Amino acid sequence: MHLVADYIHTYGKGFRVLRSQCRIRIYSPDDPKDAPVVICSELANNLGTSVTEAAQIIAGEVIEHHGLSRPVWIEHYPPEATNGRDETFDLVAFSSSYEVRQIPRGGGGARHHNIGKPSWKSVDRKTLEALIGQSV
Repeated sequence: MHLVADYIHTYGKGFRVLRSQCRIRIYSPDDPKDAPVVICSELANNLGTSVTEAAQIIAGEVIEHHGLSRPVWIEHYPPEATNGRDETFDLVAFSSSYEVRQIPRGGGGARHHNIGKPSWKSVDRKTLEALIGQSV
């Protein structure tokens, strides 16, 4: 796999008043039959909605923007985002067929992307690095 994108993604106000941010890294597979891998990292300075609370929205936005097909979605909390505790990695599966839907948000006709209800399963750094073929 090779890293094709690494950027700060700003997402909607979500459940809090402040705009939110996370780090997105996208790894493209060498074999087109394999799935891309997206690592969505919580930022220590994110004062808005956490990546866990907004997982389905962030995934919908990123998948739609990059035209990804059924990526492996990894949620990452680095030590600086966990008050110095150990970092965590979770494989996130979504209940939908990974089809991005536009969902109305509040009043005024605003809409956001959504991909379905998430569920999480813990993975370790070694497993993730084996999946992407490089260090995180």
